[in-house]
Amino acid sequence: MKPLSLTYSLADQDFARTKSIGIFNVSLQLGRALAEEPRLAQFTVLANHTLQRVLALPPRAEVVMCESAIGGRVERILWDQWKVYSAAQRAAREWLLLPKGFASFLRRPPVRLAVYVHDMMHDVYASEYPGQVPAIENQYFRRSMLATIRDAELIFTNTEFTAHEVRRVARKHSLPEPRVCCVGIGFERPPRLEVAREKRIVALTARWPHKRSDLAVAWLRRWQDETGFEGDIDLIGGLPPGTRCPARVGWLHSERLAESAYRELLHQARVLVYFSDHEGFGMPPVEALLAGACPVFSSLPPTLEAMGDAGLPFSNSDYDSFKRAMNRALGVPPETISGWAEKLLARHQWSQVAERVVTAMEEAAGTNTKHQTPNIR
Repeated sequence: MKPLSLTYSLADQDFARTKSIGIFNVSLQLGRALAEEPRLAQFTVLANHTLQRVLALPPRAEVVMCESAIGGRVERILWDQWKVYSAAQRAAREWLLLPKGFASFLRRPPVRLAVYVHDMMHDVYASEYPGQVPAIENQYFRRSMLATIRDAELIFTNTEFTAHEVRRVARKHSLPEPRVCCVGIGFERPPRLEVAREKRIVALTARWPHKRSDLAVAWLRRWQDETGFEGDIDLIGGLPPGTRCPARVGWLHSERLAESAYRELLHQARVLVYFSDHEGFGMPPVEALLAGACPVFSSLPPTLEAMGDAGLPFSNSDYDSFKRAMNRALGVPPETISGWAEKLLARHQWSQVAERVVTAMEEAAGTNTKHQTPNIR
């Protein structure tokens, strides 16, 4: 079999400006795992200067700097729609993998295209949250996702739930069913931090309505009133209009924390609270367990798929289920949390994810000719 070669695009990723820290981390860690995959004979990474400190790639990986990818909005669009394909063509690798989920709707890919899709949130917002995202922005990402479904020879997903969602959107738009492969997400054992476990709860929030930060604040406040909890409650992330951090002793709000500060906070906390109405995977509950905190999270199909029997889910429509989960979480013994963490580490390994990606590429090689006829739409 012909040796595989791959170009991997991280050039448009920047921690300081990303809208999704989860997608940023997955993209970075998947790139590192692929760089270690022995069946990839050649591996080129398209990057930018903000990633130099965190890439941590082996010497065999070729890194090409593409600074225009993190320029202004116009430069970003030009990168997405045109320049990333030109860079892949210059790299002369057989495959291009886009880890953020969106392909160009202006060009056909000049090489074999694989795309990692994290969720179908653009479709969810168009149908369930009309007007919450500017129409032109939603249209842009909708067209880019349809280009992914139409042009990618392989679509990788984090869960089987997301794989079903990709197929659903393809049917909705009368597109041929794409080749979708659930490869999952990996996690690494975090370094042990010598910090004391405190009577602290961390709740992740966001301005996006599907994250239900309004419900998180309301239910945590009600739970505190009913139980008399006297510890600290940290809200991490943005808050939607009309939602404020309660002016109470022990409540703190941070819009964003550096990665190191967030990891330290998880090691101090006893409980992580994670509300959401829609997810592709739901990484924070796994990360909480690995840091020794008990996750309490919305019971969604992809998150249940990812977590198995670990952690404490609750229903977004049932406050009492949330209260029971919170009360139990504060008393979960460390050995139970450690056991859950070990099971999840065994299930979610980056080396296995990279192996699935490369195996799918090997199986797809020579079976599709989309890449052989580049043209302009």
